[in-house]
Amino acid sequence: MNIRFNRYGTMEMVDFYIFRHGETDINKQKRWQGSGTDVDLNETGRAQAACLFDKLKDKKLEIIYSSPLIRAYHTAQIAAKPLGIEVVKFPDLRECHYGVAEGMTFDDVNRLYKEVGEAVFNPGQDKLDVRFPQGESIGEVRERVLTAMRTIAGEGYRCVGLAVHGGTMSNLLGYFGVEKPKVPNCGCIHAFYDHGEFRLAGNVF
Repeated sequence: MNIRFNRYGTMEMVDFYIFRHGETDINKQKRWQGSGTDVDLNETGRAQAACLFDKLKDKKLEIIYSSPLIRAYHTAQIAAKPLGIEVVKFPDLRECHYGVAEGMTFDDVNRLYKEVGEAVFNPGQDKLDVRFPQGESIGEVRERVLTAMRTIAGEGYRCVGLAVHGGTMSNLLGYFGVEKPKVPNCGCIHAFYDHGEFRLAGNVF
């Protein structure tokens, strides 16, 4: 077991509140958007991000680490402002790169890459090698994001927000053993890191 100490030399439990970005026009058009598609929130997405305050206000967040993609970073900024906390970009929290599927409609992906598309949103342990042509695999993304979370857990904070993406959250929920997870825009999950292990603390809220 790879136990990481924080910068103070302790192994105190770290709470993670992980949330998906608000809606974009690409979401609304039912198209695939990964790390190869960098678009901002639409009006609905900005309103959803503002409502995150109600979900997070009692969680005692100390900082939010964000994917560098503008839809996640802008969501984090909106959520962080009334909380009075800092937002820090963390490149390895970015969404999966979906290769040739970037920008494709759900219908086209369902027609051309049905098994891959289904695996992304139900990413069990037997699907870690699945990827779109020219894209990242489910396993590569999972390891990248978990490594980022381990690094963040070593920074000395007790309660951290993570602004990420739908595919990323589905991937993490698959890691926790959740089948066919549903993660709406600005949906949240609570996980914690304790003595080198990640655990899920509840359902999507």
